[in-house]
Amino acid sequence: MDIIDQGEEELVLKVKSLDDDLLRLINSMQVKDAFLWVNKDEQLHKIKLKDVYYFEAVEKKVFLYTKDEVFEIKEKLYQLEEKYKDTQYIRVSKSVILNIEKIELISPTFNGRLIVKLKNDEKISISRNYVRNLKNQLGMEE
Repeated sequence: MDIIDQGEEELVLKVKSLDDDLLRLINSMQVKDAFLWVNKDEQLHKIKLKDVYYFEAVEKKVFLYTKDEVFEIKEKLYQLEEKYKDTQYIRVSKSVILNIEKIELISPTFNGRLIVKLKNDEKISISRNYVRNLKNQLGMEE
């Protein structure tokens, strides 16, 4: 009986993992065509969400970073985190939500943090508290 229970438990875990993967895929596909209207220099700019490298909170303001531009946005980081939950956008520190599709290189540091180099050559520090989440999102083994 224990063998059957263990097998059923493994099956349930595999189905849940598959459900999570499918949900992330569906949400990522929806993000692909999504866009944000942002204000800069008293003009509205249409930014494709897939072009966003990361969001960063600095002194109670939130900024959106693309390959070579920065825009201030009105949303709070926690709102963005909830809005883009189960997509390629994940929280990597208290002040940054990162588009994992823009990662080019990952380097460990001596204190348990990671440094990611983005496709635009910027570097982002991943807080120790968020390393496991990033590795899970990237499908990396611990």
